[in-house]
Amino acid sequence: MINTKAYIESGILEDYLSGNVTDQERREVECLSKIYPEIRTELDQLGEAVERYAFAHRVAPPADLKDKIMAQLEFADEKKEVSSKDSSLDRVSEEEIDETPVYTLNSRQSSFQWGWVAAASVAALIGSAVYFNARLDTVNTTLAQQSVELTQKNELIANLNNADNQFVTLKGVEKSPNSAVRVVWNPKTQEVRLNVLSLPTPEAGKQYQLWGLVGGKPVDLGVFDVNGVMQKMKAAPQAEAFAVTLEKRGGSASPTLSEMYVMGKVSS
Repeated sequence: MINTKAYIESGILEDYLSGNVTDQERREVECLSKIYPEIRTELDQLGEAVERYAFAHRVAPPADLKDKIMAQLEFADEKKEVSSKDSSLDRVSEEEIDETPVYTLNSRQSSFQWGWVAAASVAALIGSAVYFNARLDTVNTTLAQQSVELTQKNELIANLNNADNQFVTLKGVEKSPNSAVRVVWNPKTQEVRLNVLSLPTPEAGKQYQLWGLVGGKPVDLGVFDVNGVMQKMKAAPQAEAFAVTLEKRGGSASPTLSEMYVMGKVSS
């Protein structure tokens, strides 16, 4: 099973529409588009975008083109009628025939038609280029964002793998027995990170706040949201335990003990 998102973002579908693919790549796109609906949908949308661009930028033929073509066609009909008349034409001398101007229907009609086809093709190619450049900018932006996120994740993993880390699980107290929070504390670097395992969604205007207990006194370590992301809190040089309370948004100077949700001791 392929990663359809990565396949679509690779640009192979754009190359397919512009004809810039090998026979094997063409067969691959046609096969995968039949297997994966998302690839078929993206391919159809790209085709429609190119078609809309070509239609929007089509060039109208000159207003007098039809009259010129019809005039030549009508004259050709007159020639045909003359050639089919009775034997009276046979009495015309060779000199008269030679002096009679002969008009032929030239290929301007065909040239004009192919001219508009070529113009539409050029417009379609320009539209494809504009669309593909826009897609490329989007892909580059996405890749840049993913690169930043990957760097952040690698840094987080490196921090979590530090041998000096202490992992403290804060378990739910009587107010919320099913709640749980994981705290990662490094006494040497003093860094504190927090991950919510289970906490009720706070009501409007409320926010959870982490506390470190030092000498039996609470120390503010910052507020956080329930978003499932490992969050960096304020530094804690010392801590005997950690606790979480529900406070007004932005935090409080001292914990509201009646609103304590979880608590956990640091192992000695």
